[in-house]
Amino acid sequence: MAEISVNLVASALSLSLLASSGTNTLQFYGSDPVSVASLQANLDVLGFNAGAPDGHISKASYKAMATFVTQFGQKSSEPINIQVAHIVQSLPDLGTHLSGASILAMQSWLSSWHLYHGPLNGQSSTALIHALNVFQRDVGIPETNQFNGETLATLAHLAVVRQAAVHHWRYTAEPGDQMRELAWAAQIPLKQFESMNTQHNQTLWVGQVVHFSKSAKVLHSLPRPNHEPQRSGPTRKRIAQPRTPTHSHSSRYSSKTTVSPPASSGVLSNIQPIAAFTVYHASSGSLAALLRSQKSYPHDLINIAVTGQWAVNHSALMRQLGQSGNEIIISGYTGVPLNQLPGWGIRQEIQWSQKAIEEITGNKPVFVSQSEPFNSTARNDMSALNVISQSPDVMAPSPWSSAKMVSLLLAHPDQIVGTNACPTNAAGWQRFFGQLQRHHFVFLSLGQIWAGE
Repeated sequence: MAEISVNLVASALSLSLLASSGTNTLQFYGSDPVSVASLQANLDVLGFNAGAPDGHISKASYKAMATFVTQFGQKSSEPINIQVAHIVQSLPDLGTHLSGASILAMQSWLSSWHLYHGPLNGQSSTALIHALNVFQRDVGIPETNQFNGETLATLAHLAVVRQAAVHHWRYTAEPGDQMRELAWAAQIPLKQFESMNTQHNQTLWVGQVVHFSKSAKVLHSLPRPNHEPQRSGPTRKRIAQPRTPTHSHSSRYSSKTTVSPPASSGVLSNIQPIAAFTVYHASSGSLAALLRSQKSYPHDLINIAVTGQWAVNHSALMRQLGQSGNEIIISGYTGVPLNQLPGWGIRQEIQWSQKAIEEITGNKPVFVSQSEPFNSTARNDMSALNVISQSPDVMAPSPWSSAKMVSLLLAHPDQIVGTNACPTNAAGWQRFFGQLQRHHFVFLSLGQIWAGE
């Protein structure tokens, strides 16, 4: 988890949590996609990198859970997803200085609602805070100009609601849900949404099956639980406890039946082919040529991995790259393979390179990538530094060949294609971009790969 997030979250933890039993067994409540996605989203806003809330437990999800339990323990009486939800809900005002996985998740979710239009780079900005304020206003919670528990809990929850609507997961109303919020998250007009969910007129009951489509099969209404209805008025006050499934219908959450999302359902799923392109060890001449060629191809933005030393030695070019829209990522400070270093060496390489790049460009990078895949020890050390490791899925052979690179990118949609060689002049870059344009190719950033778009 991010160092800054550890300090902020720790201040919100109760004594009972700090005195938790530290059980080695991860208790988890529910195996359906909504329960899994809720845990992923809440871990993400706390700064643990659980990946996009896709409803599938992945290696990143297990790693995030394990890191959470290692740092804070697990209460023997409370499943981990409920414990994490309690922490998110109880967070104090955190200001605007978060970074890393928590900000990346917020950028991704707010982008999906067309509120945030900046890069998915894990860095807070005035554009992100503006989008956050619009979100708060739209869903009826206080505008704060900063991150706090109520906002983060609502944001994570509605991101899961949106996923449920997009992927047609079975979703049942939870404590605190309201018609207008769910309709907003699913991007369905309120009147239309109400017409799809008429079990209790315009009142939403906890445990009620929620429909996001007119074509959804109408299920019998559940017996009325022993809860008050959740009204669907224009404003609301969020209840103090987190959103968790109620005991009266918990048996449904233990079902082994899950609904898998479509293979490609992100905001760019209608545009094919798409992939991320990362350049390693590029020369200053190659990158200067890239910037010139992008005057003709302004939307063809790539990922550029640089070392801290290279950034210091080419500060003027680095400033241009920082303003170009291309994503600058860290490959260490000296370029030594991070797999070969002890923990203190990894910390030094990353912290020095982050400081150098931030001082030159004004932006602190949060992605770390080298041409060789990171081992688990290096990934764990990097995660503790509030940076996200992203290894390429495939590396192009040297020397540079536009035809071979185009073939690799077309053959690896939604993946990261890396290269240690690249065009040395603007004409070479333009030829490369032109070939991809004929295939209607769209470049992804590492942030979009992380967000599952």
